[in-house]
Amino acid sequence: MADEHISSVLEQLRRIIADEIFGYLEVEINLLVCRLDAFQSMILDHGDGLFSVELLERGITVHALDQVLYEIEDLISDVLHLGVSTELAAAGVKEVETKSTAAGPQKFASTKSDTAWLKKRQPKSRAAGLGSFAFAMSLLLMNRETKPSLAKANARLKELMEVLIGIPHGSHPLHSKRSFFVKLSKLYGLDVVKKDIINVILGESFRDSSDSIKTIIIVGMEGTGKTCLARCICTDCQVLEIFDNIIWVNVSDDFDLGKIARKIILSLEGLEHDSLRLLTLVPLQSLLDRIQRKIVNKKSLLVLDGVGRYDCDDWEALRAVFQHGMSGSGILVTTHEHLVAGAMESSYTFCLGKLSDELCWMILREVGLNDDTLEYAVEDIGRELARRCEGLPFAAKVLGDALRHYDFGIRGWDVFLRNCIWISPRIPEYTSKVLSLSYCNLPLSVRRCLSYWAIFPKNFEISKTLLVQHWMAQGYLYSSDNLEMELKGEEYFKCLEAHSCFQYCSRDGGMLTCKMHSIVHDCVQSLPPYDLMMGIESVKQLTLNLSSWTEEVKVIGTHHLIMMIAQGAGFPMDISGAEKLRTLVAVTQGCLITSQALSNLFEQSKHLRLLDLSLTSGWHNCFGPSGQGNILDEIPVEIGGLINLRYLSLAGSKVLKILPETLCDLHNLQSLDLTGCSSLRKLPDGMGKLMNLRYFYTWFCSSITSYPKGISCLTSLRELTNVIARADHNDAKEFTLGDFEKLNNLCGHVRVKLVGNAIDADEAIRASLWNKKDLDRIRINLDGDIGKESQDVIKKALNPPSDLNIEFVGWWF
Repeated sequence: MADEHISSVLEQLRRIIADEIFGYLEVEINLLVCRLDAFQSMILDHGDGLFSVELLERGITVHALDQVLYEIEDLISDVLHLGVSTELAAAGVKEVETKSTAAGPQKFASTKSDTAWLKKRQPKSRAAGLGSFAFAMSLLLMNRETKPSLAKANARLKELMEVLIGIPHGSHPLHSKRSFFVKLSKLYGLDVVKKDIINVILGESFRDSSDSIKTIIIVGMEGTGKTCLARCICTDCQVLEIFDNIIWVNVSDDFDLGKIARKIILSLEGLEHDSLRLLTLVPLQSLLDRIQRKIVNKKSLLVLDGVGRYDCDDWEALRAVFQHGMSGSGILVTTHEHLVAGAMESSYTFCLGKLSDELCWMILREVGLNDDTLEYAVEDIGRELARRCEGLPFAAKVLGDALRHYDFGIRGWDVFLRNCIWISPRIPEYTSKVLSLSYCNLPLSVRRCLSYWAIFPKNFEISKTLLVQHWMAQGYLYSSDNLEMELKGEEYFKCLEAHSCFQYCSRDGGMLTCKMHSIVHDCVQSLPPYDLMMGIESVKQLTLNLSSWTEEVKVIGTHHLIMMIAQGAGFPMDISGAEKLRTLVAVTQGCLITSQALSNLFEQSKHLRLLDLSLTSGWHNCFGPSGQGNILDEIPVEIGGLINLRYLSLAGSKVLKILPETLCDLHNLQSLDLTGCSSLRKLPDGMGKLMNLRYFYTWFCSSITSYPKGISCLTSLRELTNVIARADHNDAKEFTLGDFEKLNNLCGHVRVKLVGNAIDADEAIRASLWNKKDLDRIRINLDGDIGKESQDVIKKALNPPSDLNIEFVGWWF
């Protein structure tokens, strides 16, 4: 949608206006801000989420406006980052001044008169360095390439403004900023089914060892509450009491035994969600043997949620493994396919139907009412809204969440009932209308985060931390204090959770993971600007033309691209139309990624924010069987030109041995994932230049023997998984124990390998562990002669705060 995009662009423009360094851009930027403010006022006043429909009725696509906004964002990033260094900018000014008296082209300015005019405007009171920087920025604005881009954007906005000025303003109130999360007090219409299933589980026949392992299948259409029912069964105190293990696996439409086995191990062993990336390298039979060893002599309940397709061989193999558990173990399956339920030959099958309108009203009433005294006043409206939920408890819950969040009493309920979404021919199904109504009443900033989910496949599971990193990379979590971006991401996450956007959120090994409800996912993919995104299931050719995939849209560029590269194929040597890419995810299965292919990509896609070339981050759980990792042996130096890059994952690149120093020119990089780069010998010496780096993952980088000193300068770091620290002295080149001194924003836990001959007391004190307020745990591996020292002596030297747990481990990776 254009509205949240405008908000994001306005935030970026106002950041520039607030900085006196860019004072010479004030006139041009204020012009853009005024016009965008006018657009935003129209959208907010109209407020009923049908702004794009109004555009279409006037022959305009919302994509045309979005395209201009993307162009402005790209222009902003070019202006900012071409002058990212004060020294470089000052050097550029000197070069212009020198060339202004000589023949030939000038570096920044187009004419001598431009230079002279800007010199007159340069304030004398500023320090030389700051003045030179501002001067360089102003000269940049006069560049022959920049001026036409700005003029084109202004002309385009003016054209759209003239057409949109006639759109009538509505009286729809602004969105409430309150956020609520309401859990239903009981299972409306499902409590009897829950009781029957628990009676089966507790019954004598379920423990009959003469038969094969018992299976229970819950079948019903999407939105009837299958997952919610299964969750309630698993958390029932009687069920918890009789099972040693309750294992929950989100299966999705692809019944792949390898994926299921990895998730079972994750649950049984209490591993973190990110460990899935490592388990992809373990053979299937080894995984099954590992599961079997864990469940022998234990009573286990395996829950397979959301089975969409059925594979007979995989199903029988899985049942055979769980046959080794104690008598009374069982498998609980939820599915919306009656054919699947029949083919699995379950011991017990329970079918869920639609609820009555009365039960939907009861759900709507419990969730949607902030004030019980309003129940009588809104009952007639509420019962009509309940009827439109078509017997689906999920729809009633979503609508109730939206009403509670809206929080405008009787008026709000009436606005929802009279909303023209109900009669819109563009949204044929009532369930989709409910979701669209809920979406339209989310805060604008949260809507964009929700829309971003369209790039993920259906049933995609992701950790909250990684999701927030994606949002940050796209610029959705702007905060005047960069330290608060994660807090804003947490706020947006809770808001989406409160609006029932997630089917469930669970903790795997302490890490919160979530999955979007499949119905919500379908709705999100139907919303603009989904066609700014592209998913390609199989790439086999060496060239890829993105423009051919958007023939119906005249003015558009693909901004988010996910490629599934077929097994045995290579990474495309040329991606035509990639100039506007913001996101590129390459899901590989042993794909060869050549240095030349990456050079071509980096030269063309200067506006990339997120680049994921890994087999990890959860993508492998949605596309096909386990692969062998990508084959990437070299990162070209051209990567330094990706000045907008915020997120980079090279995880799983097992043959990659070295990273170029130009990687350290990525000043905006926030997340760097090198997990599983087992051949990587060293990190770039200039790591200290990555001042915005917040997440740095080096799990299983076993060939690295030392970490560079520059890591001590990365004061924005929040997660640092592994680090090797010299403990016996303060080394000039290597990271040492004392270099933790300024890393006070670290959260969670850190693994540290201490190397050397002893513990230098001064280094231990300099580490300043008492300042690490958000650090929970440090796991220390002792190397060489240090291992001879008493652990108590080391702890005393480090002097950690009482709530910081220090553990000593005998292994390292």
